[in-house]
Amino acid sequence: MLKLDHITKVYQTKEMKVEALKGISLAFRKNEFVSILGPSGCGKTTTLNIIGGLDHATDGDLMIGGVSTKKFTDHDWDVYRNHRIGFIFQSYNLIPQENIQENVELALAISGLKKEERQRRAREALNQVGLQGMYSKKPNELSGGQCQRVAIARALVNEPDILLADEPTGALDSVTSVQIMDLIKKISEKKLVIMVTHNPDLAKKYSTRIINLLDGRVVGDSNPYSFEEEAQEYAVAPVLTEEQIAREKAKMSWWTAFKLSAKNLWVKAKRTTMIVLASSIGIVGVSAVLAVSQGVTGYITGMQDDMLSGNPVTVEENAIDLSNLMQGATASTQTQVVKDSWQDGKINVQFMIEQLINMSTILSSATIQNNITEDYVQFVRDMPSDYYRAMAEEYGIDVRNNLYTHTDIRLDGYSADELKKQKYSVSGILSVCATILENLENGKFASYTSMIGQYANGIGQCLEQQDYVLSEYNVVSGRYATGENELMLVLNHRNELTDFNLTLLGYYSQDEFANAIYHYVGYEDKVNQELWQKQQSITVDELIGKEYTYYPNDSIYSANPDYDVSKYQLKQYNYSFVDDGTLQNGVPLKVVGILTPKDGVDYGCMDSGLYYTPAFAKRYLADNLNSTITTFIRKYLADNPNASGFTSSLVQVQGVNMISGIGYDYRVQFPDGLASEDIDPKIFHGYGLVGNQNALQGILAGMAGSSSGSSDTGFSVEKLAVLSLRNVGGETIPGTIKIYPNSFNDKDEVTNYLDQWKSDKDITLSTGKVLTAKDRDDIKYTDNLALVISMINNIVNIVTIALVCFTALSLAVSTVMIGIITYVSVMERVKEIGVIRSLGGRKRDVSHLFNAETAIIGVASGIFGLLVTYLIELILNLVIGIYYGFYAIANLSWWTALIVFVIAVLLTMIAGILPARSAARQDPVVALRSE
Repeated sequence: MLKLDHITKVYQTKEMKVEALKGISLAFRKNEFVSILGPSGCGKTTTLNIIGGLDHATDGDLMIGGVSTKKFTDHDWDVYRNHRIGFIFQSYNLIPQENIQENVELALAISGLKKEERQRRAREALNQVGLQGMYSKKPNELSGGQCQRVAIARALVNEPDILLADEPTGALDSVTSVQIMDLIKKISEKKLVIMVTHNPDLAKKYSTRIINLLDGRVVGDSNPYSFEEEAQEYAVAPVLTEEQIAREKAKMSWWTAFKLSAKNLWVKAKRTTMIVLASSIGIVGVSAVLAVSQGVTGYITGMQDDMLSGNPVTVEENAIDLSNLMQGATASTQTQVVKDSWQDGKINVQFMIEQLINMSTILSSATIQNNITEDYVQFVRDMPSDYYRAMAEEYGIDVRNNLYTHTDIRLDGYSADELKKQKYSVSGILSVCATILENLENGKFASYTSMIGQYANGIGQCLEQQDYVLSEYNVVSGRYATGENELMLVLNHRNELTDFNLTLLGYYSQDEFANAIYHYVGYEDKVNQELWQKQQSITVDELIGKEYTYYPNDSIYSANPDYDVSKYQLKQYNYSFVDDGTLQNGVPLKVVGILTPKDGVDYGCMDSGLYYTPAFAKRYLADNLNSTITTFIRKYLADNPNASGFTSSLVQVQGVNMISGIGYDYRVQFPDGLASEDIDPKIFHGYGLVGNQNALQGILAGMAGSSSGSSDTGFSVEKLAVLSLRNVGGETIPGTIKIYPNSFNDKDEVTNYLDQWKSDKDITLSTGKVLTAKDRDDIKYTDNLALVISMINNIVNIVTIALVCFTALSLAVSTVMIGIITYVSVMERVKEIGVIRSLGGRKRDVSHLFNAETAIIGVASGIFGLLVTYLIELILNLVIGIYYGFYAIANLSWWTALIVFVIAVLLTMIAGILPARSAARQDPVVALRSE
């Protein structure tokens, strides 16, 4: 059955070698009750541990069923302990968090038996030791004797051949000791029982054989069993082969390890909760940052199609190459631009572009000058119509000089009835507004003049594709303008027009304009409240039907020979900003419709303001293409191809300064608070005033590079109007082509088509004309939205990475903390490790035990952290939504949550690797002795 052949055991310490066993040789019968006696340190427990496979001999051989163990692997020893050996310990060594049935089942679980079989056999073993009906009790609910009975049941449940008992009654009272010894005696009738004890009386009473050890040697054997007898016994008894032994299993499943760890964590619920809370901090931080990042990115992605209508793919004669501009902008500059461009809950793309231009140091190199020809226009027109929803061709005309309407501007020398008959050009009204701002309250509001250009530029050409516009806008009154004599107003998202635009378009009088300025800058004591209430109650019915008169160039511009400056080849023109009935060839126009953006459309194809039709644009070109002023500008440009000093920034065509000479016969009566007595109100087209003819000469000289007269003016060059040939209708080839793709994703179809223009292949136009690569000048289109979206996403990604890295520090700290806590758990569960190894559990099973523990903590931390994140997301979205109308600023996607969850679990498991390995390396003998 069992034989020890010249077994020696030497323990090596730092100082010396300790020889615990000195060549003992023993053979044991198949069933007998053997007691090993001897003083402390004689080698009793060492012998028992070597027999049980918990320790290994330094030399000699342990024979099991006639098979040598010299070549046993760790797996073989694990199987041996699980299938051949049953241990009964002095201190019971029960796992406290498991009930007694589960304690007994553990050996069967390591054997690989199914749940139903394990439960049946565990209950039978408990019934056998007199514990029927007590299966669900925990060890701390039992007496010492009952706990030892559970240990015996656990030792017997796998039906081992050998039962090893190490001082089984050492912790019991005398009465209970007798009960336990009677039980062990009965077991020995069918099995080999080897008991280590210090009690010779107990050994004599129950044992069939007593072996005495002293100083590592056998000094007595009351019933020796010779090797010859053993050989005779096994000559007729079956002997297990190595192959049979190899087929036996001893492996604790992951599920068993999980349950053991889960129960251990549940027993220490308060500590486990604190660990989970601490571990989840990093997860909450990282996932919250990702939630906001994805929310912002999702918001931007959701706006792309909407933003596309306000930012079409554009080809312009003169533009800015944003990609070049962005290369010269630092990350901090781009971040500041994006931050400043967030206005009224949406991204103001045009403002973003303007900011990039203003902050750029490489503006000149980023300027695009395209030579748009008739061939290129035809090439764009040939684009497949299913690529886009709308296309607009704009000629750069400025109708503000040509468009007149009635408004209340008071002039000296004219009666109220006469003033009611007057009409004023939109640019003239703009000049009056600028003058009022510059001089109201002795110039306190002069800085607001820059706002006029930003808020009062709303006159433009509407799209011909009515269906496309009406997919984004509702007609709240009237109808969509289509005829050349029809205009329409577009309101903003609040169904309003700015006070600047209401003034510019003739709806506000000069007093109402000044009243609005007083209100917005906080001069409430000077606000006419009754008038202000009236201003705020303008209805759609009051806006629609507004009439304007269009005058061709020859009706409003006239040559002024008195201001001919031949030295600079510059000829001045008078410009009448007032129509007192003397202007000729006027054509009436009328506002026939009012539009407002539909709900959910944050970026439309039209800003708020006044719009004329493509039919009117064609009429304007037909009327003015060969007007006196366009003829002059055309000739001037032909005679002076390299002229400088008269160019408006970012305008390719060199403009001629059209000094307006407005108001020579009129004096404007300004509202109260305007220091009009010091002003000679000769108002120029565009902005500002000049004091006298000498001042005018000085300005012109300054523009040409001379400093003469500059001290007389007090005004900068920018206050003079600059008109290009396109402004006055002198070009028939579009200066701007806008293409509105079907969607943001379909935009690539448009840009891919436009890219063909700069390819090496020939292009055949629909007219039949073939253009080779040499025939085509390089023309760059502007895709503002793609670049802006890219910039925003880059900034969001940079910020996200920075914040994730920052918050990941807490994740790293929690990972280290989990490693420490797991190591503490290893120290607390050392005896449990010993029990598992004594039952045949592998080193790997012990590792699994603690890997399962860290996995549970990781899963719990991940789930809790994500739940907290989604709660924060809900609150944040609610707060942001209430204040800003956007309810998805944080939106952690399920797949990102899954990635964060997996990372959290992996990190916790990584943190537990070293402690788990430390647990696996625990010496089972030492582990069983720990308290």
